[in-house]
Amino acid sequence: MITEKHAYMAELKFHLTKYLKDETSGVWSKDGDTKSLEDDFGFCRYKSMTGINAFGKQKGVYTESYAEADSLRVFVSPTPTQEAITSTLTVLSFGFAPGSPTALSVTEQIKTAEDNWHALVEFLRGGLILWQDDYRQRKALFMLQDEISPSTDNIKDIPYLECQVKLQNVFGETYPSSSNKIESWLAAGGKELANA
Repeated sequence: MITEKHAYMAELKFHLTKYLKDETSGVWSKDGDTKSLEDDFGFCRYKSMTGINAFGKQKGVYTESYAEADSLRVFVSPTPTQEAITSTLTVLSFGFAPGSPTALSVTEQIKTAEDNWHALVEFLRGGLILWQDDYRQRKALFMLQDEISPSTDNIKDIPYLECQVKLQNVFGETYPSSSNKIESWLAAGGKELANA
């Protein structure tokens, strides 16, 4: 029985939009349509994302200590910014829809899971990724830098790949879904805007 809550949860997605930099104009532009992590990459399923609510170390904070003083001399920038942080996206890639019957052999299931995984990695490479999370109502701008080594496992005799992707958060924090800071930064060629 599908409840109202289940129907609402089914509408929530993890959206991925790839941006490439135009070397002539310097503007970051969308590369194709926005994708859904769980709808557009075969049978890849979201497992977790660490660091989505984390903040990088605050920049613009300076202290000096003097032997003859009881306290620190402190400067704190009135406009806080963070250092980049790493988030880890964990995805399970299946060879067919989990919970549905399949006529595929185990070898075919593994091959399909690998193909789904490779399609996702290809999308993540070579640009910036705007991650929009309907569940948390947050968004972040990521780039893929580190190596990726998926592992294989089985759930009730269903083979799958467990894939952990380390993504560098460009801003060192996430923003509410309603914010346009990331999109403004992209449109300005990666430059800060005074009113963003």
